[in-house]
Amino acid sequence: MTYPAHTTGATSGTAFTLPDRDTKSTKVRIFGTSATIVHRTDHAEHGRRRSHGLGCLDSMELLDVLMGLPSGEAVPLSVVGPSSLRVLRRAPSGVVNFTRRSVTRLVVPAMVPLLAVVYASHWRDGLVRASEFAAYCPRMFVARELPENADEVLAEASWYGVGVAVGPRSAPMVVLEPEALSEWRPTVAWWRFCERVYRHSLDR
Repeated sequence: MTYPAHTTGATSGTAFTLPDRDTKSTKVRIFGTSATIVHRTDHAEHGRRRSHGLGCLDSMELLDVLMGLPSGEAVPLSVVGPSSLRVLRRAPSGVVNFTRRSVTRLVVPAMVPLLAVVYASHWRDGLVRASEFAAYCPRMFVARELPENADEVLAEASWYGVGVAVGPRSAPMVVLEPEALSEWRPTVAWWRFCERVYRHSLDR
């Protein structure tokens, strides 16, 4: 499972906008903080899940086993461990497909996070809260205005790779772009994060 580096198309000095009609934003409460997650939905996977009555997958145990299987490729049962097979056989309909000799992973993440945005009244709070999302996607915080020591704040945010926007929530101006994730690889925790955001998007 590989995904390209995530970018939002935001440009310094311009109001942040979603780059295309397939990109949406969802408000979530996660990691003890509120954030807006910009994401792109895999419409084929979303439709496939709906046809199976399958929502989000929240089991770390199941996701861990699924990440060990290639998507859409039959894997001989003989190479899958007994404990992993037990987990897969308990999975909801639409997650995997079994034959007498093989198992095929059908499910993939239904959405991919592109950017986590937090809104904060204090710069330090914004930096700390935005950093909670460092392992999952680029992140940014939005503040009402620049402080007097703006150069220091922006330098620190840049050091941590956190983007900064300033102004009203409806149309903040990006003054520091978020850093793309370097040498990023999907993890079980990342997939679960995707599923949790997907659940919030379904509740809208």
